[in-house]
Amino acid sequence: MDKKLIYVLNHYSNKSVQHFYHILNLLIAMADKGVKIALIVEKCDDVPAFKHKNIEVICQTQKNNFKRGLELFYTLKGLIREGYSRIFVRITINSTIIAIIAAKLFGAQTFYWQSGTTFLVDSDKKIFNKLKWMLLSYSKFWFVKKFVNFFVTGPESMIDYYTNIVKVNSEKMMLLYNDIDISRFSVPSAKEKENARKVLGFSDSEKVILMVHRLSPVRKSDKYVPYIFETDRLKKHNAHLVIIGEGPELPILKRKIEDSSARDRIHLLGSKPNSEITNYYAAADLFINPSYTEGFPRVVIEAMACGLPIIATDAGGTIDLFGKLQKNYVVDKENVEEFREKLSNILEDENMLEKLSLENLSVVKKYSTESVSDMYIERIF
Repeated sequence: MDKKLIYVLNHYSNKSVQHFYHILNLLIAMADKGVKIALIVEKCDDVPAFKHKNIEVICQTQKNNFKRGLELFYTLKGLIREGYSRIFVRITINSTIIAIIAAKLFGAQTFYWQSGTTFLVDSDKKIFNKLKWMLLSYSKFWFVKKFVNFFVTGPESMIDYYTNIVKVNSEKMMLLYNDIDISRFSVPSAKEKENARKVLGFSDSEKVILMVHRLSPVRKSDKYVPYIFETDRLKKHNAHLVIIGEGPELPILKRKIEDSSARDRIHLLGSKPNSEITNYYAAADLFINPSYTEGFPRVVIEAMACGLPIIATDAGGTIDLFGKLQKNYVVDKENVEEFREKLSNILEDENMLEKLSLENLSVVKKYSTESVSDMYIERIF
């Protein structure tokens, strides 16, 4: 029997700052292994610029949300009748509901991917906001977790989270990893690193610490920044923090940085297209991921693939991604003081920086697009 997969992607742009940019490589790897894929893109700023005999790209044309939903339903109906029996939707609840209805009516299975620990934050809102959340958001999520065939997440500890906290039926749970293109995200040569730093305006004597994050209130970036950088030990090392990302928390973060003693060493660069992000990893000496909520943070495996040592909080499934040594640099998300201490200590230990780099390069191979595409094919089919 032919392996046929419908993959619903909510948005595509060549300049995307989101992780959707990665999805195409994974789909191409699966198509190379014989899977026929119908890629439905709900909102197309650009048409994906590739041609593959096993991938059909369908860009939806309707702009109105209701009409686009109907368009998706009838597209799914036609594909199911062509023999596509599996529908995979990443994150988008409304599309997943439409996929479930189409699958039930015409005979297919649905797979819904989500990874994140925002459920407890949402369910802990004050009474009015909680009622609003339950009516407008959770009601849709309840439908999905009730009727989807497989609830897909990763890494490993997120299975426990969704089973025990979010109360998804354990029999529906499926583990799948995020993937990383380790040919694109790789250790830069000395010349590449020098050039990348020069573009950013940093000298060899400065330590560049990189943070790539959507600045969302649920991640509480301002809980950690600028405080973790306000120490003479980091100033002594001429350490600079480069933050890439935008979001609702950006104005708060800007105000705090402006009032900080470390303001001259913290650089907010805003969002950058994912297609350009490797330049910033190339310039960095260390990567940090101070976050209060996470799922499967793709930026962490990007940093690992670039050979960067990492300091992170224990939010979501972050700790699952690491080897034995790197796990020692995962800090309780409530312990900002320890995060600052770890950050200062690691810059004074060149030997440990090298060990962490080598370990991350070894461990990240399990998340390579090649390995993860095999995982998808084996578990979906």
